[in-house]
Amino acid sequence: MKSYVVFSSREPVLVVTRKTIRNKAAQGQLDRIGISKFIAREVPVDHLRNRYGRQFDVIEEALQHGGDLRVLDFSGRRIFENLPFSTFGSAFRHDHSPVTPEPTRKDPHESSRPRPRSVMPSLFG
Repeated sequence: MKSYVVFSSREPVLVVTRKTIRNKAAQGQLDRIGISKFIAREVPVDHLRNRYGRQFDVIEEALQHGGDLRVLDFSGRRIFENLPFSTFGSAFRHDHSPVTPEPTRKDPHESSRPRPRSVMPSLFG
């Protein structure tokens, strides 16, 4: 069992997985809750067991009965209060961004064309 602090465009979340955050099933569950691009840092499971007590036990039991990932805490403030940075492991980065289309061909004469002036008056004269 592994645990991670997951940083994304949302507030950090604390998750517990059966295997690892590199597992495609765990990444799929994060994607289902709207986290497709993230940086995850491993934190010691024993530290969480001591800090979260019964709440951690419930999550651990749920993982034993199925599923690959469970959210233990979704309050960034509480996560940072409970976990010193010294407990954070190395970073794992995941970017599940869609394939970008190839750039359109640029008009060769575009750079020689004069740029239109703005119709908005300047704030600074």
